[in-house]
Amino acid sequence: MMKLRKYMAGLFLLLAAAWCLCGCGVPKGNQMEEVQIRDLENHLEEWQQELPKDTEHGGVGANAIRGLKVQKEGRTIFAVSYEPREGKETFDYWDISVPYHSLVSVNTEELYNLLGTTVLMAWGEADGISMEEAGITDSGTSVFLAYCKEQSAEEKGAAEPTAAKTILIGDEDGKGSYYAAMEGSDKVGLVNKLLMDEILNADPYQYILKIPTLISVDTVKRIQIYSGEESHVMEQGQQTWKLDGSEVSQKDYQTLYGALLDVMLTGEKEGDTEEREERTPVLTLQFIRNTKDASDVEVKYYEYDDESMSVSVNGQEHFLVEKETVLALKKRIETGL
Repeated sequence: MMKLRKYMAGLFLLLAAAWCLCGCGVPKGNQMEEVQIRDLENHLEEWQQELPKDTEHGGVGANAIRGLKVQKEGRTIFAVSYEPREGKETFDYWDISVPYHSLVSVNTEELYNLLGTTVLMAWGEADGISMEEAGITDSGTSVFLAYCKEQSAEEKGAAEPTAAKTILIGDEDGKGSYYAAMEGSDKVGLVNKLLMDEILNADPYQYILKIPTLISVDTVKRIQIYSGEESHVMEQGQQTWKLDGSEVSQKDYQTLYGALLDVMLTGEKEGDTEEREERTPVLTLQFIRNTKDASDVEVKYYEYDDESMSVSVNGQEHFLVEKETVLALKKRIETGL
């Protein structure tokens, strides 16, 4: 590591003259590319409208579930689905569209624990109570599941779901259960309140990897870096790796690339999540992809308080990171250390 640090320091010193001549790290004539940010398609609404409706309770294994949407009083508070996308590894296909706009990576172990909770819910009998009496008719609280009906416990199953069901949640019965019914059926049953509350009160932050973004180096042709008055470019081709126009080894390139992603989340930001335009970011990283079907990614770090910075990913600003970590990364970029 010490040799690498010395090598990187030497490399950046060699490039210093070129940086000073142009006022930044980018050689003259090397124009920055415009970031192409695309909205990421999500299939939950389509599945909810078009998949065959299952009106029976039970019979779904956690591994068969491809989508989950939780609504409370008519508002969607959590939505996650399995969305294969070009430019992503298979382990990163899970996608939290609410509240994180498909811009985070999912902690699949924690997610499957939550999906397993839906399997544990036993369905009890309610004695002759109507949908209206049970508080189901106008509750606006529900749990939607999309799943691969043909999947067995031993098989992997298809990527896309083949059936769906929606559990409508009503009032408490006063004995530790909620009144509930399957959408499409008027038969009222009971579900365990403790288990259902685990789903209805799911904290989305619990189900993500604590990093701003996860982007495979193999899917990125160019990284554009803006740090104060300086700008720098990292580029890779099939057999070439460059920093500000000068070739470096693949190992050194990937080490620096890893450092760009090595910033951990420390918590959620309070207030609005839409990025405000009037601020100047402390550090901006633009990941330009090498495939047209994958969206570019723009990460910006902003001043927040004495200990934290906020991080924006493609215009969505949900999280905080440690201020010292960002400043250390900024220094590394500027000095090559």
